[in-house]
Amino acid sequence: MKITNLLAWGFCCIYVCSCTATKANTTMDTLTNKQKVLSFYKQIVGLRKAELIPEFVLEDYMQHNPTVKQGRAGITGMINYLKTLPPPPAGAKSPIIRAIQEGDLVVTHLDIVFMGKRMAVIDLFKLKDGMLAEHWDAIQPMPDQTGEAITATNGTAKIDIHAVATNSKEVVDQFYKTIISKQTPAVISGFISENYTEHDPAVISSGKGLAVCLNEDAGRNIRIHRMIGEGDFVVVQSEFKRGGKPYVFYEIFRVANHQIAEHWSVEQVIPDGVEPAAMF
Repeated sequence: MKITNLLAWGFCCIYVCSCTATKANTTMDTLTNKQKVLSFYKQIVGLRKAELIPEFVLEDYMQHNPTVKQGRAGITGMINYLKTLPPPPAGAKSPIIRAIQEGDLVVTHLDIVFMGKRMAVIDLFKLKDGMLAEHWDAIQPMPDQTGEAITATNGTAKIDIHAVATNSKEVVDQFYKTIISKQTPAVISGFISENYTEHDPAVISSGKGLAVCLNEDAGRNIRIHRMIGEGDFVVVQSEFKRGGKPYVFYEIFRVANHQIAEHWSVEQVIPDGVEPAAMF
């Protein structure tokens, strides 16, 4: 089944009926950017209130997805379509697992199920004056992980508010520099905690660990576009090539004691005929 970002939005709209953000219904001008995004999920995506789109989204909203129309019209069209589908089941659990904010950028990490298929999704929003101004995302099918203690999306979700984001970002930045400069697995492993938890199914199934996998795949020509940090969490938005094809790649790192303690990722191939720059 071909997965497009339009379908990804559809999946989210079907399954997001509530969100865990506090103050999600407070006055719009008192919300943080993160709360505004979570309220957008709840009020517009979950409850399908298309009439509220002008309160959340700028008219010239930029969508970095070639399958979705630009501006408010793209979101309005998707919400109106969703209104033709059965409403979300009462009491359904929100698929939003994590929400990370730095300044005007907000990242959400979602775990959704559609037609029996489980997907990991990362959305990235940029806000301007409290309004959604830009959006990027990636979606990746997940293998069957029923009964497994570690999955592609579970693990730590609460941000350590006492951790300093700049310090967390520095650890991840230095970690990436060792990868890009093609250092040995031993050097790369120095950034990884002994109690490290890996959530990437491909790394887990390889049995090699993150350092070895990244070292073996160092020829991917990784290009980092954004690094977003809040507390002990760091999100990296990048692109790479595999088999001659360009990919959008998102990683979430949790840093503890100056080392990487946990790692999640979502990757998606850039469609043929689409310039990679348009996705970033």
